[in-house]
Amino acid sequence: MKNQILSPALSLFLLRELPFSRFDFPRWQSLLAISLIGVLIGFDPSLRAVPPDMPDVPVPPLWLAVGVGLVAVWVSFLLILLVLRWWLKRAERWDGQGDLFNLLAASWLVASVLGAGAVAAGVPPLLTLPLYLYAIWVGANALSGAIPKASLGYCIAGILISLIPATLVTGLIVGLAAALTMATLGPA
Repeated sequence: MKNQILSPALSLFLLRELPFSRFDFPRWQSLLAISLIGVLIGFDPSLRAVPPDMPDVPVPPLWLAVGVGLVAVWVSFLLILLVLRWWLKRAERWDGQGDLFNLLAASWLVASVLGAGAVAAGVPPLLTLPLYLYAIWVGANALSGAIPKASLGYCIAGILISLIPATLVTGLIVGLAAALTMATLGPA
């Protein structure tokens, strides 16, 4: 029987280094994990909050916020995957062997579900910031554990570089959703 995503995800969260062979689980588990994170992000109350100085702004429906969360997480995940694939192949650190998609999904699972779940439950996002910073460490440790030629520092740099386009595109997605809400719902 193939490995399941939860066991490697918990090991990665505890900063245990794992070889690529531990990420040989069915792809649907990774798809489900990333989608779960997107749904939880969609429940973030700030995606549906009306600014106090703009009471006429319509409140986006929950389905739209969840859709935005899903799209934003998937676009971010795929951008980060593409940038890291390029970054790790530089200077022949990684030969392209191994399932980077599953590795990234497993490294995101625990910290992101905890962080997004806490925010969805009403915890201020600033209080979850340490968890998301730890998630960068988890991801870098996972990459350096599976790719011996890639140091922890090199992997941290790759993740930080990949977050730049992911953050910009996520901001664009949220902005487009806000514009769509304003255009379709009009003033409250």
